[in-house]
Amino acid sequence: MTISRRMFLAGTSALAIAPALPNITIAAPVAAVEAAKPSTTMWIAGHYGDFDWHVFEGKNKLDVLREALLYHGHGNGEEVAEMLTLDEKELAKELDLLGFGLDRAQRMDGLLPDEVEPHHWIRAGFGASCSRCDGECYAHDGARAIGTEVVCEECMTIPDLLTGGKWDKELAEERLTDWFVNHDCDEASVRKQMSRDFDPDLIPVDLWQRCLAEARAEL
Repeated sequence: MTISRRMFLAGTSALAIAPALPNITIAAPVAAVEAAKPSTTMWIAGHYGDFDWHVFEGKNKLDVLREALLYHGHGNGEEVAEMLTLDEKELAKELDLLGFGLDRAQRMDGLLPDEVEPHHWIRAGFGASCSRCDGECYAHDGARAIGTEVVCEECMTIPDLLTGGKWDKELAEERLTDWFVNHDCDEASVRKQMSRDFDPDLIPVDLWQRCLAEARAEL
């Protein structure tokens, strides 16, 4: 193949700028990674079995533990400092005697402590007070965060479940069928009872009819 002068010049121009390309292609991803890093590192600390856990921010675990122990009243500055001089095994034993724990809360990273609300605790896999009944509830026991609202398993309504995933929607269908069975498929009675907790019109018509048919088949 014959190479023209134009093709030759184009090729040599590309080689001339090649050494500069890495500086361009590497800089952008690095900047993006830096921008994506959380600006805060979040922890929670409190007593096991108690609803007194609090949010703390810091990158050094011992510094956060010092702040947490002081916050929860486990001695003055000198006493806490002395406790933190213990080796890892002895410190863990001392904290166990106090029933005290410190855990990372990675899903809260990027927030400031005073920005953390109850729904953040549930989304991070921990506990909070239910927005509806004010009872203590935990993510592992079925509590959910719906928008900025915390809802315990007992307070979850059928419309709440319908906003969730596959298993929530299946549970909503089971509950609706049970409503009809328990009311002998009397739709008016079901609507009246439901209206005490939520608007039954929030349930799609096709789901309503399907569950009503399933209930009639069971009776």
